[in-house]
Amino acid sequence: MLWLLDLGDGGERTYTFGGALGLWITWWPFLRAVRTHGLWAWTGGLVAAVLVASAAVSSSGEFVRPVWSAPRDTQAGTSAVGSWHDDGVIVRVRADRVTAFRVEGGGTAWTWSPPGRETVCTLSRRTSAGIGVLGHTTGGASCAAASALDLRTGREIWRSSLTPKDRVLEGQVPDLIAVTGETVLLPEARGWRAVRLSDGRDRWRAASAAGCSPFAADGDDRTVVTVDDCGARAVPALATYAGRDGRRLSRGEVPTVGTPQFLTVLSAAPLTLWVHENDVRGTRAVLRYDERGNVRTTLPTDGPTGEIRILPGYPGVYLDVLKARPVRSAAVVGDTLVAAEVRPGDRRWVSSGNKAAHQTTRGRISGFSLTSGARLWSVDTDDEIEAVTRHEEEVWVIGGSELTAVSPRTGLRTHEIATRDTHTGFPADLWILRSGGYALVHADGGRTAPVTILR
Repeated sequence: MLWLLDLGDGGERTYTFGGALGLWITWWPFLRAVRTHGLWAWTGGLVAAVLVASAAVSSSGEFVRPVWSAPRDTQAGTSAVGSWHDDGVIVRVRADRVTAFRVEGGGTAWTWSPPGRETVCTLSRRTSAGIGVLGHTTGGASCAAASALDLRTGREIWRSSLTPKDRVLEGQVPDLIAVTGETVLLPEARGWRAVRLSDGRDRWRAASAAGCSPFAADGDDRTVVTVDDCGARAVPALATYAGRDGRRLSRGEVPTVGTPQFLTVLSAAPLTLWVHENDVRGTRAVLRYDERGNVRTTLPTDGPTGEIRILPGYPGVYLDVLKARPVRSAAVVGDTLVAAEVRPGDRRWVSSGNKAAHQTTRGRISGFSLTSGARLWSVDTDDEIEAVTRHEEEVWVIGGSELTAVSPRTGLRTHEIATRDTHTGFPADLWILRSGGYALVHADGGRTAPVTILR
């Protein structure tokens, strides 16, 4: 009955087998009891059925299912490069078009495209006051302009030119634009320019050192973090500024030689970076800085028992998905790094008798102290971690067909939610909706739904 009434968590085989077995075992004893005891037997049978059903429902756990999914992309070769969530809409950004979907009921709220034949090249990681900022360019050149979009209407509020040093010849570059409260930080050829979020007017400037140029930026509601590239054999420069007035708060260095393969600002308070150099002897670590800009803690991502994954993937492979605003599998809460941890045996092929071999996967989410570098806790999951996001004081994880929320301080699971009829199978942006429920945004909208709302 649990299966037929769709009250369980999707374990149809378990419910069917358990129900059939229960009926087979209890049918004849029940009939004999009815003949002997009449009404008392009927009463006892009904009470037992209610108790068993209640126990089954309570043990089946939480579950969500798709409420609606956006229509799949029909244009071949297109994929999303990032996404945003604002109150009431999920915004999916492709290189050629930005589309906002209504959380309630689905449907397209608005669309926006870069001017002419330009494409989106970068995307602010954060939004503020219902405004997101993205960069766009003509193919083959670095980002040339930034546009601020009203995420409720799709209206372009302002546009400003960008003049960063060329970092790539084509494609998308993350974290070139930072939104911090009422301030937007934009790259220039010789430094950073802060403009007002509401109208794009200049607020302050921060010059890069001689021979250096903007490389990456991010922050929180108060503080902006900048990293400057200072040449092929030089150490990148690090600085923090007050978002409102540009007052410099700290200055430091990133312990690498030249431009690292990956560099991500994980947190502005405490100041935390992830650095991954191409050189096998280079820095591959999460770095926690003190208030003066000095490295306080170095947490190697290649540990003796596993590899800390800031971008999702499996051992030896990073899956850099949604390239203008990449999916992460790590978050910083207070003085704790919560991140996926992978080990060589997490993916393995299993064969049984004459059956064809099949691949099994497993994963885990772990907490690390940014003060001591020690592992604080570890929680196993049934599949690889495909996205990690912070929501208030919890960290949410999705992998395979399960959503898990953990306490960053203790690692205690606060939610285990089965995602019925949904298997992520590949990294996706995970958004916790203010109105209740969850949103998944996939890069490849042709093979899977571009946006799915789960409740």
